[in-house]
Amino acid sequence: MATLISAYTPDESKRASVLTGNPNRVMVEVEDNIDREFWRDLLKPLCPEKDLHFNCFQTIVKGKEIVEVTGKARIIGLSSSLNENHIGCVDSDYDWLLSEQTQDGKTISSNKYLLQTYAYSIENLMCQADTLADFCSDNTEETVEFDFSGYMTRLSKMIYPLLVWSAYLYGKGNAAFPPTAWRKVLVNAEKDVELSLAIVKSRVQTITEELDDNYGTEVADRDKMKLLLKDEKEVTEYNAYLYVRGHDLFDHLVNTAIGSIIAGLRSKHYSRLRDANMDDTERRTALMEYQEKDTSIRELLHKNFRYKNTSPLYERIKHDVSLIWPMLADEQQYR
Repeated sequence: MATLISAYTPDESKRASVLTGNPNRVMVEVEDNIDREFWRDLLKPLCPEKDLHFNCFQTIVKGKEIVEVTGKARIIGLSSSLNENHIGCVDSDYDWLLSEQTQDGKTISSNKYLLQTYAYSIENLMCQADTLADFCSDNTEETVEFDFSGYMTRLSKMIYPLLVWSAYLYGKGNAAFPPTAWRKVLVNAEKDVELSLAIVKSRVQTITEELDDNYGTEVADRDKMKLLLKDEKEVTEYNAYLYVRGHDLFDHLVNTAIGSIIAGLRSKHYSRLRDANMDDTERRTALMEYQEKDTSIRELLHKNFRYKNTSPLYERIKHDVSLIWPMLADEQQYR
């Protein structure tokens, strides 16, 4: 549901911290409710002294008119007045990859009070390859044998050529394959992971060949973009999945690999409980307790914050937080 514009402006937040005698009060602008939980989980351990208040904008009321805007657009609109008591947190989309080419990219990269995901969105970080086996195991109480890292590597290699084309064209203002077009490549409901990958491969190949034909004279420039992404942004064929539209990657995994694997593991665990050597009362109790954990995969994956254990992108964000509150960063080293 849309919310009305509320809370303080950045200048009011700064004055409020003085008037209330609470210099640690910080208003944190986020894009949506899901983002609120993600950024709270990230920021709270890094700056426990800060009194964080989260706000997301979806609707603005101007007089009698309601004006729809994206949360990111609203936050970037505040960027020039943000300060240590009022910060913004946004998905990078393609703006990190094109930080010198898009206006939003320039704005975000030049403003220390604007934190970004570096990955396309928070959903990409929730889908980090090396977290998915633990995610499935923790939510089924069964051992995961599926090679998620191998699966995501194969997926990345498939989509990498199209990602390079997409970023290159988007940076030129060409909408031949915009970020929203990833949906028609990634989203399918095949429970067979090999069939799912085959569909992705076929779609990528078809679109890439069309772009090669239509923009053949720009291949050299596209290749320069490819080198730029690799050298300056560390984007390769092995981690390309982090930089495509996150909602579509998220849906792809829920509909295919994760969905089918968790369903199988939960079925296996139910069978274990039914066959376990226990009396009927214990069995019913165990089944009821497990059923309470049998919640929506989508809901659970939206809380998969394990990326912080290994992600170099998390280290980038962590560094950015230290630029806003340097003293807190110094204190963290001695804890």
